[in-house]
Amino acid sequence: MDYKQLASDIYQKVGGAENIQHVTHCATRLRFTLADEKKADSQGIKQLKGVTGLVEGNGQFQVIIGPDVSSVYAQLPGTGAATATEKKEQSVISRLLDFIAGCFTPMIAIIAAGGMLQVLLSLLQLSGLLAETDNTYLVLYQVSQAAFFFIPVFLGNSVAKRLNIDPFLGSYIGAIFIMPGLTELISQEGGVSLLGFAVPNVSYNASVLPVLLSVWLMSYVYKFVDKILPKSVKFILRPLLSVIVITPFALLLLGPLGVMVGNYVAEFLNYLTNNFGPLAVLFMGAFAQLLVMTGMHTTLTPILLTSLATFGYDNLIVPGMLLGLAAEAAICLAAGIKAKNTEFKQLSYSSAITALMGVSEPALYGVTLPLKKPIIGMILGGAVGGLYFGLMNINTPVVIASFVALPSYSSVLHATIGSLITFAIAFAYTWIMVKEEDFPYETVTVDQIKESEEKVDTPLKSAVETKIMAPLSGKVIPLNETNDQAFASFALGKGLAIKPNNDKVVAPFSGKVSAVFGGNHAIGLTSDEGIELLIHIGIDTVNMQGESFVREVNEGERIELGQVLLRFDSEKIQAAGYDDTVMITVTNTTDYLDVVPATIHQEIQEKEQFLAVF
Repeated sequence: MDYKQLASDIYQKVGGAENIQHVTHCATRLRFTLADEKKADSQGIKQLKGVTGLVEGNGQFQVIIGPDVSSVYAQLPGTGAATATEKKEQSVISRLLDFIAGCFTPMIAIIAAGGMLQVLLSLLQLSGLLAETDNTYLVLYQVSQAAFFFIPVFLGNSVAKRLNIDPFLGSYIGAIFIMPGLTELISQEGGVSLLGFAVPNVSYNASVLPVLLSVWLMSYVYKFVDKILPKSVKFILRPLLSVIVITPFALLLLGPLGVMVGNYVAEFLNYLTNNFGPLAVLFMGAFAQLLVMTGMHTTLTPILLTSLATFGYDNLIVPGMLLGLAAEAAICLAAGIKAKNTEFKQLSYSSAITALMGVSEPALYGVTLPLKKPIIGMILGGAVGGLYFGLMNINTPVVIASFVALPSYSSVLHATIGSLITFAIAFAYTWIMVKEEDFPYETVTVDQIKESEEKVDTPLKSAVETKIMAPLSGKVIPLNETNDQAFASFALGKGLAIKPNNDKVVAPFSGKVSAVFGGNHAIGLTSDEGIELLIHIGIDTVNMQGESFVREVNEGERIELGQVLLRFDSEKIQAAGYDDTVMITVTNTTDYLDVVPATIHQEIQEKEQFLAVF
């Protein structure tokens, strides 16, 4: 589907910018609030390829797209990718930041919940209300850690969505990196090999860069096999090949590479600390949040632990991270004041608070990265504050960066002054440099936001329905009651099965033959409307090697409703010990809202309606 073209066609047919007051989307529909619904070309919209229905009324004009709705929405003028194309061509760095922000934004709630739970536990511990040895503390601490331990899984899903491939395969790749059994194999004495190569002993907990790189590379594998595989086997072989191909690259190259980059950063900071103390804190203050963004901050743990074990305090990692928090809080406050969009204001103010408490990810991924320009202010502010910290030899015995723990610093006065320096620079830079057009969200009113939220679950009143006629006569049974697991689990799409009472399969619609199979026991069809249908005669009948099956058409051939496609002999099939049930599925089920059998457990005749595709 050409998302950009479809978005452009819809945009024009609803009346363009002058007629659109607000637009949002839910799981399946574009939801427009129009100034005048009469100006919209309803019939023209319904006829667009990719639009599966239209619902009008209740103050909204709803264009039904299906699972691809977010991709179409992103191409609408004024939203997502479309906005970028309307501006001058972005730099590579700008596009990279857009990509990273887009991947992390869906994870903000998870990270914020885990981080704030850690802050709460720290407050309870410092106040003496809850000891580290209490069962409640131990349980809640593990709950908070889950948000960060499983970051590879969350991130893999988000990156895959961003790259328009199966998000659960992205989660799968992320899960591989933290699989306990694999971790044990890698870390055991003597290690483990893959395809004859030793798998590096690397820990990927909370890792970011390895997952980003691996899922990015897998997207190319996924899209390549999607092009070359026959439609009849895509559901099974596409995920299998994607995972098999990418696993060696992930474990032998990309994963270790991502961690290695972080290790080099750690060694560099160690060198600066030992030879140029204040400059090390300057560097840490300037780039602390960029290290968080890539997940490389986890590689600094050895430096932090060594410092605490040797001196009883840390004068680099935690102080530098504190300045990063001050910069993020300042950016969010400035952005919140300047933003006109209520939703962005709320995000900015809440992110400023969580940053001060010790959790910067919501601010980083939700505000700083989308705006881009404040990154420079963050670096400048952190650098100046870091230099001040280094000259004043600011240190702390705590392992968590948070302004809640400010009293634990060697000099509360100088720690406060250094933090205020960073805050002031980051705030001023954001205030001066960020303009109204830099804000990523469309300006909407509070009432429009509430109206959209209230109507997001409005039931459909109408939808475009395409009927598929029966390709043979017999008794209709639910697909999940068949004895073929692949079909019964809907892995090959939704549909139904027919226990045949004749010996021929006819075309259920007009279209073309998109796939034929050796043995002539199955055939793939594509209707003129784009419905992809698989008709499979019998279970395991491929073992009959074509005996009892005759194909009347060839791949690529044009077919018309009622034309004979296949002939078979049910008696011979059963005599050979096979089930002759015919399975019929819509293999591109995900392109539609639903596939509904018209009848179940009833006798039907050839050319009677048997499926309705919405």
